[in-house]
Amino acid sequence: MKPRTQKFTVFGFLLFALVTAGCQSGKFTHWISPQISGRVLAADTHQPLVDAKVQRAELQKFEPFGPPKGGQVLMQSSGVQTDADGRFVLPGESVFAVFRQPGWWSVPVLFSCSGYQTFQTNYTGTNVIGHSAAGVPEVNAGDVLLQPATR
Repeated sequence: MKPRTQKFTVFGFLLFALVTAGCQSGKFTHWISPQISGRVLAADTHQPLVDAKVQRAELQKFEPFGPPKGGQVLMQSSGVQTDADGRFVLPGESVFAVFRQPGWWSVPVLFSCSGYQTFQTNYTGTNVIGHSAAGVPEVNAGDVLLQPATR
């Protein structure tokens, strides 16, 4: 190997090592939706509603490279179901952004269950009660009461 080529190889390796050692995705990962937890109950009986669906009501607006593509839409969460106690945890969502620091202002959430009226509400930064160890903003929705459907 010629000395000049060896210099570039060593320089390239050192540059690669420096760049990868300094990379931390935490600086580029931004939360665009908090983790939301709570219980879904019947408004008339205050009994837990099993298998009620909890989901974000619309697609997240932030996309660093334009509107979401077909594959990105398919990858988005379709929501969660409540357990036997009516409890749910809707995970937070994050994006990777190098040049902009996106955030969230309001997250519309839809609650639905067979035999009950659908309910929609919004959660904002004022609803955040804290952050998880991973930095995910957390919202406690408390007890969400669904009204029985009118017949």
